[in-house]
Amino acid sequence: MAPRSRRLPARTGILTTALAVAVSSLVSAAPQAVAADVLLSQGKPATESASGGANYAPRLAVDGDSATRWASKSNTDPAWIRVDLGTSATISRVRLQWDLSCAKAYRVETSENDSSWTSIYTTADGKGGVEDLTVAGRGRYVRVHGTTRCRTGSSYGYSLQEFQVFGNTGPADAEPPSAPTGLVASDVKPDSAKLTWQPSTDNVAVTSYEIYNLGQFVKSVPAGTSTVMEGLRPNTTYGFYVNAKDAAGNISQASNTVEFKTPPAQEDPTPPTAPRNLRSTGVTANSVSLAWDASTDNIGVTRYEIYTGTTKVGDATGTSATIGGRSANTEYTFTVKAFDAAGNASPASNALTAKTRSGGDQVGAVTQIATDNDVPWGLAFLPNGDGVYSRRDAQDIVRITPSGTKTTLGKVPGVSGTNGEGGLLGIELSPTFASDGLIYVYHTASGDNRIVRAKVEGTTLTGWTTLLTGIPRNKFHNGGRLRFGADGKLYAGTGDGQNGANAQNKQNLGGKVLRLNPDGSAPSDNPFFGEGGNARYVWTYGHRNVQGLATDSQGRMWQAELGNSNMDEVNLLQKGGNYGWPSCEGTSGSCGGYVAPKKTFSVGSASPSGLAIVNDVLFLAALRGERLYRMQISGSSVGTTTSHFQGTYGRLRTPEPAPDGSLWVTTSNGDKDSTAGNSSTRLLKVALN
Repeated sequence: MAPRSRRLPARTGILTTALAVAVSSLVSAAPQAVAADVLLSQGKPATESASGGANYAPRLAVDGDSATRWASKSNTDPAWIRVDLGTSATISRVRLQWDLSCAKAYRVETSENDSSWTSIYTTADGKGGVEDLTVAGRGRYVRVHGTTRCRTGSSYGYSLQEFQVFGNTGPADAEPPSAPTGLVASDVKPDSAKLTWQPSTDNVAVTSYEIYNLGQFVKSVPAGTSTVMEGLRPNTTYGFYVNAKDAAGNISQASNTVEFKTPPAQEDPTPPTAPRNLRSTGVTANSVSLAWDASTDNIGVTRYEIYTGTTKVGDATGTSATIGGRSANTEYTFTVKAFDAAGNASPASNALTAKTRSGGDQVGAVTQIATDNDVPWGLAFLPNGDGVYSRRDAQDIVRITPSGTKTTLGKVPGVSGTNGEGGLLGIELSPTFASDGLIYVYHTASGDNRIVRAKVEGTTLTGWTTLLTGIPRNKFHNGGRLRFGADGKLYAGTGDGQNGANAQNKQNLGGKVLRLNPDGSAPSDNPFFGEGGNARYVWTYGHRNVQGLATDSQGRMWQAELGNSNMDEVNLLQKGGNYGWPSCEGTSGSCGGYVAPKKTFSVGSASPSGLAIVNDVLFLAALRGERLYRMQISGSSVGTTTSHFQGTYGRLRTPEPAPDGSLWVTTSNGDKDSTAGNSSTRLLKVALN
């Protein structure tokens, strides 16, 4: 039975009122618009996911009469109502007038073909009543997709008295705004700072600016040229930049980055006391576990650093740590220092000497193969055991022997930096490299990201061929990982180009895992091949920024993905799967109907990059987390997870199985710009026993 609730009196003149409000809202928010937005949904065909009864049909939500209503089937989640506008339109506003049976969590989506849907609004905190939403999107079809009901304790479904869609049916606006310029920070305080920039230009109108801190979205600001960033942490370094957005949802390239460090919350010249009673709580062949008594401070201790001599080998927020990567049957002497929020360091603790055992751990000793002054991003192995790696900012590919001897194979043509994390990214060798000598490369160009290939002939790269273009680029969120699957197809992980709507649009190559034939064509068995266009290449979608790909013994592809502010993900890819971004991040947000991750991490503990699999064990490199995760694959789940090298080597970028059974790992320190030769990185060999 359809849900019952109170009926409101009919409103006369609702169309006239709605039109007046729409025009007034448009004029005040976007005075440069070329056409007034109008009510598009009134009287148009509407459908639903499951019927709530003939008296509550979908058409009753688009009839202009709030005394009638649509209601979904009782006690059903998720549920949706969809209206067909009859032609493609730019959508600027959606007005929802709920009955008592409202949605707590829902999303508003658009589609051109009633098949591929793009989320233009999402919330997990719906208020019911009248919700007047400012949105930016385009499509012929618009639907409200409810995932959590307001009245979860009852049998009621969802109920809308009015579902009104406003916009215009003029040509689509595909032109993004220009990049904001002249970003500066002022009035920097311990918990806030003011950002000011020069306005962007657009062929229609800029509607908002999106503020990011080193790749993480922070907030959206209505069209203007300044904002105050509140809730900052004292004594912390920030790197803010700005993207402009227009009414069609087009995103500009990023502004310059403004970096600053907030001052301490108060003057604090007093360092913490030295940690006491440093002791060993256990040793293995390749690790030493330590504990110590807490330091004291006039304000508070925030962290500890562990040293051997003057070399930092670990960090901790508590009073214990396990230091891995040690050699077997070897003595090591450790000390610990405490730090407060102002950055004051304590004197060193007592020195402790501990000796590792004989043998080898699962994640064993670490030896340094070589150093580099650039960012080693992609890594692969030649049949003879030599490695080849890409240097992101130097834009060349280097061959390296296991003993550390380097030979530059050549610079990749057409690479462009982004003053962020774009440049020369992933590389992968053909599965038949021994006979064809082909190397595949993912890189940023001046207007997009793309996949190219060349042939390795001796110590040179020849015959460059472009396989796929049009992957969106921006300062961050460029993706970049390449991996051949067990099926002989090339998989590519892409980023959303700092526009979350790209991830849900199958005709956009951003926020996807793509699948290509080795010659760059689209395999006919791809899940959306029949939709044509860019959808032909899509294997999975709904991703934010894919950084890792790896194949297990069953031929299944696993993926690592950077979250924004809540959760990073490890996913097991399903053909045609939708992984939820931007509505869902990890398990946070409106996640109904999406493929759930197999493992999540808090953003500060991971920020994943490369992913490798050895003997059905996942190895995940963490950037902000500065550690290597070892995760046992158990069926279709992730089992026991352990953390290694926390704080020992800094940011870790790429792990890759070597032919001798070890794991090579590259570090990624000093990598937030596109300047060549200004990093301090290492290539490490990790023994796996």
